[in-house]
Amino acid sequence: MKVEINLKIILLGILFFILKQLDTYLIFIVFIILHEMAHLVVGMSLGLRPKVFQINPLGVSVEFYVYQSRKSIKKIAVYLAGPIVNFIFAIIFMAISLDENLKMKIVYTNLILAIFNLIPIIPLDGGKILKEILLKILGNKKATLFMNQLTQVVLVLLTMLYSIWILKMKNFAIFLLILYLWYLKYLEDRKVKTMIRAYEVIEKS
Repeated sequence: MKVEINLKIILLGILFFILKQLDTYLIFIVFIILHEMAHLVVGMSLGLRPKVFQINPLGVSVEFYVYQSRKSIKKIAVYLAGPIVNFIFAIIFMAISLDENLKMKIVYTNLILAIFNLIPIIPLDGGKILKEILLKILGNKKATLFMNQLTQVVLVLLTMLYSIWILKMKNFAIFLLILYLWYLKYLEDRKVKTMIRAYEVIEKS
């Protein structure tokens, strides 16, 4: 398994320190790592081979080698593992005795991570789950195009909603998450174009 570390994580930590939100950032990093570790552990237990474990400014991500023969139910189980772990942590920290301010930050962070990752857009867990279901119904090409269009629509709506929320909550982390999602959407668009060309070649052959 290849491990990649993006040193911009240090610069982002300095930025949050300047904004006096370093504790929020550190809590986010800890639980997003645990979120991804859940994906890793469940994936390996189901026979998937990890390809890349990347540490980036907004946490970590795990990528597995893609095997078409793997059952969709196994992939869905891997995608669900992260959000489920975040829900479990939220429940645990609600029940234990801890400084109230710290407790609510931890609970809030885990709930946001769980719910946010279940939004049905690519490349979030919810989008991957929905795509696995649509692949069985629509086939590769139609499912890929549908998910790309759905991601575009949902991201526009999220940007509008979070713009209002940012003004009200003054939460810089949410702003970074939205920017990061648009960046991932840009990368996904490039992949989709390549995939569609490949599907069209297969259809013609």
